[in-house]
Amino acid sequence: MTMQRILLVDDEPAFQRLCGAWLSSLGYQVMMAATAEQVHALTAQHSFDLVLLDLALPPSFTPEEGLALLPGLAPAPVVVMTGHADRELALRAIGLGAWDFLPKPLDPDLLRVVVERALTKRRLEHELAQWRARGLQDDSTMGLIGASADLGELRSLIRRIAPTDVPVMITGPSGTGKELVARALHGHGKRAGKPFVAVHCGAIPGELFESELFGHCKGSFTGADRDRIGLIAAADGGTLFLDEVGEMPLAMQVKLLRFLQSSSFFAIGGRAEQRVDVRIVAATNRDLAAMIDEKTFRDDLFYRLKGIGLRTTALAERAEDVAPIAQAIAAAADGAKRLAAPALEWVGARAWPGNVRQLQHCVQTAAALAGKQSEITVDDLALACGEVAAPAQQAEAGPLEAQLAVLEKRLIVAALEESRHNHTHAARQLGISRVGLLNKMRRHGLR
Repeated sequence: MTMQRILLVDDEPAFQRLCGAWLSSLGYQVMMAATAEQVHALTAQHSFDLVLLDLALPPSFTPEEGLALLPGLAPAPVVVMTGHADRELALRAIGLGAWDFLPKPLDPDLLRVVVERALTKRRLEHELAQWRARGLQDDSTMGLIGASADLGELRSLIRRIAPTDVPVMITGPSGTGKELVARALHGHGKRAGKPFVAVHCGAIPGELFESELFGHCKGSFTGADRDRIGLIAAADGGTLFLDEVGEMPLAMQVKLLRFLQSSSFFAIGGRAEQRVDVRIVAATNRDLAAMIDEKTFRDDLFYRLKGIGLRTTALAERAEDVAPIAQAIAAAADGAKRLAAPALEWVGARAWPGNVRQLQHCVQTAAALAGKQSEITVDDLALACGEVAAPAQQAEAGPLEAQLAVLEKRLIVAALEESRHNHTHAARQLGISRVGLLNKMRRHGLR
């Protein structure tokens, strides 16, 4: 395993020796710098997994010296160390790219925790970038499975729009994969290595909306026991996805509009204006034009968000995509399962009013019911969807013992679902012991 490399930037020789030796004893490779010139020289020759930066550097020994270095130290996480432990300075440092802020004198135990967390963050970011790169090379479908003309046209539009920063409004019925489209826009654009932050507007209580989006400062309201960054700041450099934007309260629409106009905002209780660079992608299954007429959605916000429009279509309008989507869902299940030929016909013959979300739930449940079997059958799908398999298919089930086994499995699964997988309650409902239930679950491949 490659030794993780830390750059320690501090002008005090005694602190360099002590802190450097302590970090080395933890198994890290440590390089040291005392001036901005030395930092530039080392970062030009080496890549670092973490930077520990004292802000008060020569020649002026003011925090401005260290702050000026922050933008050039990315993508390594930077932990700022300074004796100037005031809140405004911490906010400025974080705004310029610092990951954490520690006051001097340092607590060794706290420093150890912060270093470990920062290095874990760096490792995960590196792994994520590798996976994204592989996905872009291998996935010509953009994660949008199917061969229908509608889907092909949607992929073509995504390829044209993704490299730009224009806002996008995705419309379409619920469960048709609007978030997948948003992720495809992000993953195939110039912001692919940056955060993708999804805000589910219908899931956030109105009184918490402002805090969730913009963040808050310690003491700004009852219960605000620490500073907290909002979702907008978390998306800086990347994409902010506003899902079900039609559910946003009117009062919050005004504040979002102001942010969209200026790309800046104030955290609740904060006096320092924060600027961010995000791409906005919104989605809704509502008729926003009708909502504007009803005065429940602001027209000025609508035109800010609209940009270029993309539309996802219901599965009923692209029935040829149902089978490949179902097969892809099954392949992603534990054990990499597949649908048998009759099962593919079964899913293709249904309308799926809940669209991809309903199909996904059904196939994933059927995959669990299939247990250790590699193929998902019509019987698994029918049980997962709360239906009964066709009589002709039941007649082919085989001898009496096989049919009894199928019935027993159905009863066990139903009891487990009703008891929320509490084995004791499920066993009591079935009239057997808990040990007996576990043995039957094992026999049917349910555990």
